[in-house]
Order: sequence, then structure tokens, then C-alpha cells
Amino acid sequence: MTDKERDAKRPEGAGARNGITRRKILERGAVGAAGLFGAGFIAACGGSSKSTSTGTTAAKAASSGGGGGTITIGSFQDNAMAPFRDTFIKRFTAETGIKVQYNETSYDAWYQNAKNDGLNKTGAYDIYVMDDNWVPEFAAGKIIQNLDQIGFKANPDILPKGLDQGYWPPRTGARLKDFANDKPALYAVVIIDDVELLYYHKDYFSGAPKTWDDIAKVAARKAKSPKLYGWSARGVKGNPIMMTYLPLLNSYGGQFVKDDWSPGFAGPEGVGALERLFSFIPYMPAGVAEFDTDQETQVMLQGKCMALTEYTGLVHRVDDKKSSQVVGKIDMAATPAQEKSGPAIGTFICGIASGSKNTDAAKQFLEWFTSSKIQTDFARGDGSAAVTKSALTDPQAVKQFRWLPAIADAVNNSVPKPKTPDEPKFEDILGTHISQALIEAIQKKSGYNAIAQAHLTKAANEMTQFIKQQGGYV
Repeated sequence: MTDKERDAKRPEGAGARNGITRRKILERGAVGAAGLFGAGFIAACGGSSKSTSTGTTAAKAASSGGGGGTITIGSFQDNAMAPFRDTFIKRFTAETGIKVQYNETSYDAWYQNAKNDGLNKTGAYDIYVMDDNWVPEFAAGKIIQNLDQIGFKANPDILPKGLDQGYWPPRTGARLKDFANDKPALYAVVIIDDVELLYYHKDYFSGAPKTWDDIAKVAARKAKSPKLYGWSARGVKGNPIMMTYLPLLNSYGGQFVKDDWSPGFAGPEGVGALERLFSFIPYMPAGVAEFDTDQETQVMLQGKCMALTEYTGLVHRVDDKKSSQVVGKIDMAATPAQEKSGPAIGTFICGIASGSKNTDAAKQFLEWFTSSKIQTDFARGDGSAAVTKSALTDPQAVKQFRWLPAIADAVNNSVPKPKTPDEPKFEDILGTHISQALIEAIQKKSGYNAIAQAHLTKAANEMTQFIKQQGGYV
């Protein structure tokens, strides 16, 4: 699984066993949470060849405080984690003497395992590698520790908008009612800055397109479907098409949700953004309504697409001679602006388990990995999406990996998603209606404004009703 393909697999608020839901965890917080799942714990299953023990064995081997000893890190499987797992964990042990045991399994299994471990304070893990959309639930439910309270020192070199992903409640934007007056605290720290980028073919653009209008003008002049498309998209309902729409919505000045939790996409900004997406229909592949990441990126790797937006996982593929026919031809930039640039951000992020047996060593590891020196080496290794400014602008790294400054620019201009465990459900609602709108627009080939307005209004009404049913928002 690569990058935000994992988004499509995110749990949508469904509880773990015994019917305990995300909402119940948020309502109860730390009170009684440890007993919600009973005594049982679903141990980490599967795992990579790098795993050296099960979580239970690791817990017994872990030192009880004071640093040193052993820590256990758990994660979902993702190619972006390979350097972290294969190189830097070993380096940390060599430099500090602290042993690190690393377990990984599938995305869904790891989400449940981490949550169960944290709620029960089992201590099988010290560090959870998380998707950033887990932070509201894991922080509010005391599944992970407040890093400020344990003296974690965040590196000031970390890009602020990446660091923001680990705060609860969020430092900006809408807040759940029960946390409206709480002081934001750092509960997790970013380890990989995954963010949407614009990928464009240098044969058709003299430089990075600054606006969506720039792309539209070039597409109108040079696209020759089906041999050459001006634009491609993810059209599948739910998360896939949302990842195409959000950079447009953000750039047109719209919002997924406003600070009062009302939908912010059904007004003229959101309609304009969707109309712009529809305007690319004559220059997109005929089957785009059924495209997900694999199909969308394939047309670019075949040299048949001028531009598209995708997360950072594509940067390594465009120059891979085994899969790409456009080696050296694709450049990257922050997603285009209309009023402003607004890439969607989705980071890999780490929290320290509430039941950690070796909090001091876990804290030491996270401070070490997010230090400027280690992050620069992380970027120099294979162009990984480092989290510090110095790493992403390091001359040696940039000379070899041209996309690093684009990642920094995109993170600096990024717009986070709503900070709520219900965010995946929000995506499902809006993404379903946008997909239906795209299908209708492809069929009718006109009336884009009316189509966009009708479907976005339906989505806003459905989302508003869902928010009212859930409670806890306003």
C-alpha cells in the first residue's frame, strides 16, 4: 500500500469488538476507557520480516522507565516506511544502545491493535505509527500520551503545518464541543510529510503552472485525446475523488467544514471548484469516473497525461525505469492556486502509547528521528518526505531529489482536514455526491454550474443531518 491509498481503507467510525465506537471513546475520554474492551487483547499479527518478537514478548522485555532497554514500535505496512524500518531503527540502536523491536501489519488490523493496546494499557507497544486522522480519537481517548506533559522537545525546524497535525485539540479550525476551551497540546509528532503535489510534464509546460487556469489553457491547446490527456483525476466515490477535489476546493477559498462545523463547500467557492474540475472533462480519459490511484497515475507514467495531483508516493515511480516511460520528464510543485494554493495534507505520525513500559526511551527515539541531522540523512537517502525545513532544502539532497522543495512548499501551503473521528464519514458523504456529479457532467457535457450546485447542496444537507445525529459538535 502506498501513500493515501490507505485513506480508502480507513475505518469510518465503526467500533472495535464489543460495539465500542469512536464516539463512545471521545465521550468517555480516559474515564473507564481501560475497561471498555475487557481483558482480551488482539496481538499484532502478520508483520514484516524485520519483526523480532510479538508485542507481548516485547512488553516483558521492555525496561520499566529510565531510558535504555528496549522499545517496541508498531505500524501499518506502507512502502514509505521502508527506510525508517530498515535503516534508521538500526542506526538508533547503534548510536544509543536502546534496542528497537518493530512490528507491522495491515492498516485496518494495526488501527484496531493500537487502539486496543492503548485503551487497555497493555504495554505491548511503546510507539504507534499512525495515520494523522487517528489523532483526535487517540488523543481524546488517552490512547496516546500528552507529549508536552512528558517533556518532549519538538524540533523547531519541523515545518509548522506538519507539526500541527499532532495537536489536540487542533490549534486552528473547528473543534468538538467538549474540547472547545481546552489548551492544544502535542500528542503526536510527524515523521513523514505526505502531502498532495502537482505533477506536470516538462515537455508541455515551460515551468510549474501557478493556477488552474494555466493548466486549462495548455490542455486546450495541446491535449489530443486519447493519445495525450490534459488532466487526469480519481473519480471513484468517497475518498478517491475527494483527493482530487480538495486541492481545488481549498484553492478557490472554500472549506470542507467551517469553524462552526457547517459544510463550507456548497457556496460559490465550492461550486466554482467543482465546475473547474468538470471543465477538464474534454481533456481527461473517458473512464475517469472509475479511476483510482493506479489508473490515474498509469496514464502519466505512460506519457499520456500532462498534469495531475497526487501524494508524494508517486515521486519515486516517475523515474523508475521499470514502470515509467517519462523518466526525468516529470516535475513537481505545490498544487495550483486560484485564490491561493491549498494542497491536502496527510502525514505519517507517531504517538507514545499510554501504557508504554519505556516512555523515556520512546521519547528519546522520536526526538532523535525528528532531529535536523537525522531528517537530513532521511532526505538524502532516497528522497523521502522529511519533516524539517533544513532537510527539504538541503542542497545535496535537492540536487539528487528534485521534488523535495516542492514537498516543503506544499506542506507550507497545505490545508488540514477536519479534526474529528467522523472525518472519514464526511469524506464518504461528499465524495459520493461529487462522484455522482462527475458522472452526470460527463453524460450531459454541459450545465456544469447547475450540476455542481445541486449535488453539493445534497451533500451539505446530508452532512449537516449526520452531524446533528452524532452530537458533540455544537
